[in-house]
Parts: sequence; C-alpha cells; structure tokens
Amino acid sequence: MFKTLRLEKTLLLLVLLTAVAMFGQNWLLRESHVLAPAEDTPIRIYGDQIAGGNSQAELLAKGPEGISWRCNLLAGDPYPYCGLEIFLGESRSRGLDMRDYKKVRLWLDYRGTNKSVRVFLRNFDRRYSSVNDNTSTKYNQVEFEAKSPQGYYEFAFDDFFVANWWLREHNIEPNLSHPQFDNLVSLEIQSGSSHLLGEQMFTLHRVELVGQRIDTADWYLAIILVWGVVIVAFLLYRLIKMSAELRERKRRELELMEVNALLDSRSRTLETQAKTDSLTGAFNRKGIEEAIKHGLWEWRHSRKPLSIVMMDVDHFKRINDDFGHAVGDEVLAGISALVKDNIRTTDLFARWGGEEFVLVCRNTRSDYAEHIAQKLRTLIEQHEFAEVGRVSASFGVANLRGDGSIEALFKAADAALYTAKERGRNRVEVAPR
Repeated sequence: MFKTLRLEKTLLLLVLLTAVAMFGQNWLLRESHVLAPAEDTPIRIYGDQIAGGNSQAELLAKGPEGISWRCNLLAGDPYPYCGLEIFLGESRSRGLDMRDYKKVRLWLDYRGTNKSVRVFLRNFDRRYSSVNDNTSTKYNQVEFEAKSPQGYYEFAFDDFFVANWWLREHNIEPNLSHPQFDNLVSLEIQSGSSHLLGEQMFTLHRVELVGQRIDTADWYLAIILVWGVVIVAFLLYRLIKMSAELRERKRRELELMEVNALLDSRSRTLETQAKTDSLTGAFNRKGIEEAIKHGLWEWRHSRKPLSIVMMDVDHFKRINDDFGHAVGDEVLAGISALVKDNIRTTDLFARWGGEEFVLVCRNTRSDYAEHIAQKLRTLIEQHEFAEVGRVSASFGVANLRGDGSIEALFKAADAALYTAKERGRNRVEVAPR
C-alpha cells in the first residue's frame, strides 16, 4: 500500500511539474541580456556632419544613472539627424549572437521637437559589411512614438525591418535584405524621421534583450521524452512487481503454517472449536485466528500495522461475589454487545477467557488503537447495567513490530493491561514503543 501511495504521489508530482513546465515556460525559459550604462560603456555621440549637415550632439552625463545627451538639429542636410551608438561586441566585426532573442526593452526619456525616435540594431556580415566602412553594417530598424505610459518601450524582433535607404545605398541582394541578429555589433538611438529642427534631449537608463533558452518546440519534445521514459519505467516496475507477487504466493502457504505454529501455544487450552463464545456472542480464540494470520501477513508483506487491545473487566470477582455468577454473565454479555456495536467492521472482538477480551485491529497504528480503546472505556464506564449499575474496564494496547512475533505482541498487550490495573484501573495503557 505504501509503495502504491508513493507511486501515486510521484505521478501526481510529475503531472504538476508538467503543468508548470507547459504553462510557465515563458518564465522558466526566459533569458535576458541587460545593457546597463556605466562610466566605461563604449559609446559614440554623433551628428549629421558626415552627411554634410550642421546638427550637433553633446554628451551630458554617463554613469550608473544612465547616459544623457543633447542634440541640436540644424539646417544643412535635407534629413538632419543625431544619435547615440552603444558598442555591443569586442570590435566592429565581432558582436553578439541574438538569434534566440525575441524582444527588446528600452528605458528611455525623450524631449524634443520630433514625436518619434528610431532604434537600430546594427548587424555585421562579411557578405556585405566592411570593417573600414561603418555604414556597411546592416541597419535593423524600428521607429516608435516616444510616449510610454509604462515607463519603458518593448519591441519584438519581428517588428524590425531593414532601412530602405541602406538597401539602396549598398545594393543589397534580395536574399540578404531581411533583418539579421546573428552578429549585433552596436545599438543606436537616433532622432525620428520627421527631421524637425530644434533641441532634442535623451536619457537612456537601460536596455534589455529578452530571449528564450530553449525553443518552444524543443521544450515540448523534451516533456514528451520525459513522459516516455516514465511510462517505460512504470511498465518495467509493474512486470518486476508481478513476478515478485507470484513468488510470494508460493511462499504464502509455508508462512501460514508458521502462523499456525505461533498460535498453537495460545490455542491449547481452548475448550471448544467453535468460533464464537456461547455466552457473549463474541469470537473465541479460534475465531480470531484467521484475522491474526491475515494481519501478520499484511504486516510482513505490505508493512500494514497490526494492533491488539486487551481488555479486562475491573473487580469482576467482586461482581460475582456480590450479585452472583448469573449477573456476572449478564455483565459480560452486555459489555460484549456494547463493544461489538461500537467497533469498525474490520475489527474483530473475542473473549480471551473469563472476564478478559481481545480486540484485533488490522491495518491500524497503535495511536488509533488507543483511540478505539479510550472510546470503549468511556462507553463501558457510562453504561448502566441491570442490578449492578456501572462497571469499568482496563485496557492494554500493543502494536506488532520488530521481528513480527505474535507471542511478543500478546505479551506486550498483557504487560500494558497489567500496568493499567496497577495504576488504578479504568484506564488505557499503551505498550512502550
């Protein structure tokens, strides 16, 4: 039973982990590359002088708080611009492979005459790029309105496109005209394409490239493979277990014979072979033999606990002396009926001899057997018997352990019962663990 329960718990845990892996994949697989500005961040502030313009750019501050710069777009070039370039790689030709990344997050403050800002992810590819020509790196571009209520801007890599002017200027072949992110050498933030003249103020606080460690399809394939391994392992476990059960069945008959031998010493004094006691209607020793056999077998093979409760009517000799044996017999029969009406269907109640009874509790720990004994003790104490009135009983509880000896089990219960009587009767004592 315990092995089955552990197996069920393991399967439940796997189901829960699978649910987490499926519904929490965005969180589990997320990977980010953060560009946090610092004093040593390699940057370039530029205007449009290279294109014949007069726009000016000036660095205001650079440090952990961010990079701030000012641009003044002046007439001169038909398309005035200015911006900031952050270098990402070791050189102009060796950058970062960001093919597995999906998004760009930008923490940027902007004030100026233009409503929009452009972002370029510059990619170097030797098929069209040259180390000596800075404009030959591909301009993967996105343009956005510089107004974010959430405090940052987020773009999917799919939102980027290659600038048309760059395609025309470098005569790029159609098969190379798509966005590329396999060798990003720099990130540029530039004034918008409306090219309105005037002052532009920028502060870049942070850039984060967000990706995924494993492709979603590969992640689901891994989950399927794990479950395939689990299923194969479970089938092998079942085959091994079935083989073991077949071997156990062959040994069961010998073990039952061993149980009979253990009980022989207890059954020699039986006056009748009937399974029930004629006076109380409870089982006799012969009647509980099968229950003890099953309980012992379950304890040895499934580690199901086996407990017994020994019960003795307090001062029973005094009842016989004061009221006669007939009244004493009525008390025994009444107690037996009271107990049988208040125990579980799996418990077996038997008269052990005289005023002594035993309750066999299969698959029951000693703490629950103690609870049953306390319940019976209270019921007996509160019951009104004809002529006698109220009586009480003492209880001894023991649990099978160690080498699984039935003899030791009964001795432990007898000792606990003796302790209950020594300590004043009308109480329950449990054999020491």
